Amino acid sequence: MIRAISCVLSLAFSISPLGCSGKDSSPAAPTVDWSAGRGSAACREWQRSFCEYAAKCGSTTLVSCATQMQQLSCNSDTNASNCATSLDAAACGAAPIGCNMTDIVDPAPAVQGCNDLLTAVCTHDSNCGSTTAIATCVTQQLTSLNCSNAIGLALNYQDCLSKLNTAACTASFPKECNDVVLLN
Repeated sequence: MIRAISCVLSLAFSISPLGCSGKDSSPAAPTVDWSAGRGSAACREWQRSFCEYAAKCGSTTLVSCATQMQQLSCNSDTNASNCATSLDAAACGAAPIGCNMTDIVDPAPAVQGCNDLLTAVCTHDSNCGSTTAIATCVTQQLTSLNCSNAIGLALNYQDCLSKLNTAACTASFPKECNDVVLLN
C-alpha cells in the first residue's frame, strides 16, 4: 500500500522573515533554474522573487525555498506579477500587501494531481491482485493523505506516475513518489 507521500510546507502562508541579512553575492552562491517551476512565466517570476526575498531576509536559503516554491501554481498572472514587483522592492519586515501565499497560490492542480496519484496507486494495487475496489482504496488512502490540503506537486510528479504505471507487482514503492505532494 501507499506510504505517506507528503511533505509539509515549511514556509508559512504569510511571509514572516526572521531578519535581514542582505543578498548573498558571493560567487559560490548556489543558483536555481527558475524556468523549471510550475505555472506561467509570471508565476515563476513570483517564485523567484519570493525566494530571493525570503533568503535576503534570513528565513530560508534560496535553494531550500525554490525546492518548495517551484511546486506551486499561481491563480493569476496579474497577482503573481504584482507581488513579484512588490517583493523585489520590499525591505525585510512585513510582507507586501497582496503577497500572502493565499493571494497567489492556486491549489486546484495539486489537489487534482494528488487524487490522480492515489488513483494510480490503487489501480496498480488492483492490477497486482488487490481485491479492494479502486474507489474504496482511494477513500482509504485519503485518511493518510488528505488531497484537499494539497497545494503543490513536486517537479518530478510525472516521473512518479510513469514509474507507478510501469512498476512490477513485486517492486517496492517508487522512490520518485516520495514527497511528491506538497501539503498545507
